[in-house]
Amino acid sequence: MRKLVNPPHQWSLFDTVGQTDCETKPPAIEFDPDKLTDQEIIEQIPKAKLSNIKLLCEQIEDRNLDDKAVPALLSLWNRYKGFGLVQPLLEQRLALQTLLAINSSDAKDTLYKIITEPNVPDSLLPTVLETAIGFKLKLTLRQIMPWLKHEMPIIRALAFSLMQYANPPLDVLEIGLSDPEASVRKSALITMGNLGHEDAREGLMAEFGKNPTGQTAKALFAVADDDVITRLGRYAIENQKLRKLIANELNYMDNPKATKIAKRIQDHLT
Repeated sequence: MRKLVNPPHQWSLFDTVGQTDCETKPPAIEFDPDKLTDQEIIEQIPKAKLSNIKLLCEQIEDRNLDDKAVPALLSLWNRYKGFGLVQPLLEQRLALQTLLAINSSDAKDTLYKIITEPNVPDSLLPTVLETAIGFKLKLTLRQIMPWLKHEMPIIRALAFSLMQYANPPLDVLEIGLSDPEASVRKSALITMGNLGHEDAREGLMAEFGKNPTGQTAKALFAVADDDVITRLGRYAIENQKLRKLIANELNYMDNPKATKIAKRIQDHLT
């Protein structure tokens, strides 16, 4: 699980209430998760404090507690319902990140419960949708459609990415191609490419020319013709960026031209 930067100190207006210059606070008791049993770790998760939640969630992965900890993570998420209205709290982000790190069917089912709750705040939706994409969560077209029309571009873009696992009709994906935001148009194109819609080929090639990324390259390979193979191969020979990814994708193809170009790229890797 990716290690998170420790949150800034949370100042309290009441830290010095009732104290005089000669009074001192009792020393803080250092939290040591290594002294807790697996069951105690799990029991601590729903009632965790800001000061120890990161350590507790790290213990779930370090100890391979996996599905045993899933109900506790859901309880942690539910504890903060109604919070994070400006941006997700650390506890909320860690609950989702740890579920994704567990990446089991129980964890996926739990995320499904979270994402399908009514009235998930807009501030939490980007993090929830990103986690759903990480899980390759399959939602219905009816569940995703409201997010395609959301006023926040990031939510629309993430919704089009999530469409990859919903088997949508082409005309729904094409809605994104006319979106005023470039990030949404790109997301729709990549999903179209990943689903094998050749209509996305020209747009993906133009997008790759402006901003070459691994996501765009993989979507292009899903709809590749000889011209795409040649152009991506030439790019990889001339540029170190994405060279290994493109060589690997070419090798996966059952295409003599792709195999020949991949060998030329390999010569540049050695």
